Amino acid sequence: MRESSLNKEAKLHRLHNQRRISYSLIERSRTLLQPGTPFTRELHELFRSQGKFGSKDRRLYRELIYTYLRYLPWLDPIYKEQQKFMDTLICLAAPTAEIQSLYPTLPDKQPPEIPADQRFKLLGREAHEISELLPDWFGKHTNRPVSSRSLLHLLTRPPLWLRVQKDPNNDLLAQLRAAATPEQAEQITKHPLIPDCIHAPADFSLGELPCFLEGLVEIQDISSQILLQLLKDRPTGNWLDACAGAGGKTLQLAKALQPSGKVAAYDPRPSAIRELQSRLKRSGLRNASVLDRRPTEGAYDGVLVDAPCSGSGTWRRHPYLLRQTRERDVLKYAETQLDILKNYAPLVAQGGILVYSTCSLSRHENEEVAQKFLESRPEFQRQPLASRYGYEDTGHGITVYPEDHNGDGLYVTTFRRTT
Repeated sequence: MRESSLNKEAKLHRLHNQRRISYSLIERSRTLLQPGTPFTRELHELFRSQGKFGSKDRRLYRELIYTYLRYLPWLDPIYKEQQKFMDTLICLAAPTAEIQSLYPTLPDKQPPEIPADQRFKLLGREAHEISELLPDWFGKHTNRPVSSRSLLHLLTRPPLWLRVQKDPNNDLLAQLRAAATPEQAEQITKHPLIPDCIHAPADFSLGELPCFLEGLVEIQDISSQILLQLLKDRPTGNWLDACAGAGGKTLQLAKALQPSGKVAAYDPRPSAIRELQSRLKRSGLRNASVLDRRPTEGAYDGVLVDAPCSGSGTWRRHPYLLRQTRERDVLKYAETQLDILKNYAPLVAQGGILVYSTCSLSRHENEEVAQKFLESRPEFQRQPLASRYGYEDTGHGITVYPEDHNGDGLYVTTFRRTT
């Protein structure tokens, strides 16, 4: 009996300590929301400054901070009421076991089961009021009306999307399920339509699994995977991934170009290049290479420009951007994107394809940039995208919205060089 009482006291002490740390970290993170602040890097340093956190601790605190950022306009009015604030925040967050253990003051009391589309009612809000959580300017930038369904997807954590890089024994799905909890295993499924695409729960940990370390599977959002699937013709020949980032599309493109095609990848950020090189090494691909400087000459059969952008299509994954991005930032990105397209246009061979994409939902960064590019480069013409997965290119490209496939949002269009 005494041991049971001590065990309960220890759990209660840990619970109070985690809630205290969570509140303190949220308070500190509020200072990182100035536009231009590298939020993820600063958050990493903040975690380091607090002592040694395990991976579960980091996931827990990051999810609570991100939930706060998603609902910030509604949570700030009760921020000073610490217990009420934390109880509400925990109920708004994704119902993982770690988060549920924090509610409200006793380890054996769980939060009520609240569907994602009902959690906002905890704050006395109705569905039509969710638009208050987005910047005032956002609705003017999108082509599709911002419905309650759209907003709910922008405000909820997305699942983990994986792409099969290779599966020599046809047992990758079984390997993933074997490493998961029973609840997670039920959610690890192949997508019924999109080749090589696997759905997994957001809290599934992939990093130390042999199938990941051996390059059999990669983390890549479903919308990112769809992008190359929407090209009218299968990629062939020599390609350039001009804004490669960490290389998700580079790896997918390299696989699509096998056995005879090749892809060269470039990104101006050293950290992105290091991650890309690591992923290429892990994949074992021999038809992909990394450039150490921006190419200024060449004649590629295809050039992919996945341009830097405001990232509104990734707000559900990176909610700090939701609080940092200003309308003038969007317009500035549009200028940069047009410059990047113009810079890489000469590297497209005659008859070759230029693919332009962003993870933004703003027409200023998407359709308007594409139109300005065509007006400035008469040697290029629109190349229609394929009609797949319910999308139809009406001459202005295709926008994939977060609610379409429970992933990120993105835009894609293609141009063919005719002369």
